[in-house]
Amino acid sequence: MEEEQLSDGATHLSGLELIAAVDGEADETILAHLNECPLCRQRVATLRNLQHALRYRLYRVLCPSTDLLVDYCQGLLPPAQQARIAHHVASCPYCRSEVDLLMQRDPLIDRLLLASLLHGRVMRYRR
Repeated sequence: MEEEQLSDGATHLSGLELIAAVDGEADETILAHLNECPLCRQRVATLRNLQHALRYRLYRVLCPSTDLLVDYCQGLLPPAQQARIAHHVASCPYCRSEVDLLMQRDPLIDRLLLASLLHGRVMRYRR
């Protein structure tokens, strides 16, 4: 354990050890220290909160909007833009997941479309 001494005179975890704890990669020595040291526990909690806030703010910051992904799925984009988004989707698990969801057929929508089609045919037949 690589300890650091703060102004309170006690030894505490180093920045790398704190990050290991935040990432779930702490060894038994670090975990034992965290069980005993409220200051290091607080520092780990603060780092976790910061990590969560950064993920929230930066989540999909470089990704195409959902509207663009819908147009991509429907093939409505110009070929160059379609290719750019295809390349992005291939390397981005978040967008790939959203595209997979968009590409799934919804049985309720299928039934509503079929009912609408049948209703239109019945109305034409009655005329």
